[in-house]
Amino acid sequence: MVDGPIPGQWADLRASRPVSEDALATLPVTLDGQDTPLSIAMDQAGFLHLLIPVRRGPAGAPPPDLNGLRVRHRRLETGEVIELSAPPSHEPVFTPFCREVADAVVVECREPWAAVAATVRNWQSAFRPLRSGMDKTVQVGLVGELLVLRSLMIPALGSAAVYQWSGPNAERHDFVGERLHLEVKTTRKGRPEHEISRLDQLRVPGGRQLLFVSVMIEQSAAGAETLATQLDATVEQLRGDAAALDAFMARMVSMGWSEEMRNSGELLRFSVRGASVYAVDDDFPRLPDGFAPPSGVVAVKYTIDLANLPELDFDEALGVVRQANPGYIS
Repeated sequence: MVDGPIPGQWADLRASRPVSEDALATLPVTLDGQDTPLSIAMDQAGFLHLLIPVRRGPAGAPPPDLNGLRVRHRRLETGEVIELSAPPSHEPVFTPFCREVADAVVVECREPWAAVAATVRNWQSAFRPLRSGMDKTVQVGLVGELLVLRSLMIPALGSAAVYQWSGPNAERHDFVGERLHLEVKTTRKGRPEHEISRLDQLRVPGGRQLLFVSVMIEQSAAGAETLATQLDATVEQLRGDAAALDAFMARMVSMGWSEEMRNSGELLRFSVRGASVYAVDDDFPRLPDGFAPPSGVVAVKYTIDLANLPELDFDEALGVVRQANPGYIS
């Protein structure tokens, strides 16, 4: 059996992804520690590839594309190849699929096109996952969290900021550190008004600071931004830290992100109207810490208006984050 691909190899390729759109970062597939003619690769967008050298195209119709798997005949500088590719979200399925294809070609010495066609047939149900669309409110919330991650947290803490992003874990606050929490709210309204859906959401944890970030976006078919553009910008910042990039993508997948969303038509387009940072203190509009709903009331939602509330400028906010995390080096 071939030695790979394995998750660590994808992580290595992710850390060295090319800048050019048509370039590939590659690693050879090995058998008992020796290189084989096959290789795995990753492109600028993070798509996973298996490259199998061939002398010709398929004798008949090529294997069909599946949801999350593409089969192509390509001519590279090194020669002709069968190119199998899948989005990053399909890594858990694509990895064993590639190993089976590589075994068929390298160990069993089967004709490459026939081996690929047979393996695609065997795995076709695995590449047809049921995926529900991402709700618009989830997209809006994620957009705000990614804006804060890439515009404030990563500039302050470097790639380690990813590990403080707790929004995908449904915690009380969206960013959680040892001395500082951040709550991010995003609105499509024309005013900085936000709905608070938990009694404890604006309570300051004991011995810590709490910052509130208000993000205002305008949804428009002509908007230049989408959740995908925010993700891509964040990935670019994390390119040098493979572990942090993997953790980031795992969080995105847990929230329902899939590369298929890019072409599905479900992505909201928007423009960023602005973002403001506030210290949650005695003057911040919120329910008192000791507030308890009457017996029988199991949930309370209320709306806060931040108009005319003093806000921190960017340098102040950056300083607060860094001061609360003295052990990090940005």
